[in-house]
Amino acid sequence: MSVASVPACLSVMVFLVKEEGWHHSLLLCFLMPLIAAYLGVRGKREIRAGMAATGLVLAVATLPLAFALSSLEGA
Repeated sequence: MSVASVPACLSVMVFLVKEEGWHHSLLLCFLMPLIAAYLGVRGKREIRAGMAATGLVLAVATLPLAFALSSLEGA
């Protein structure tokens, strides 16, 4: 799940930069999914449930956080 969130976040990042001009999405939607994917893969490989769960939480929380922050900035 954490690895699958990377393409979704990258497409949202492109949309937010292109349509809204929101350049903070570059940091939020580019770095957080990569960190989440790293934590998820590393946690699964080393059998660390906490690290894998942290990666999953970061992956799931990235998109709602990006949309909430872009709506706040646009208002």
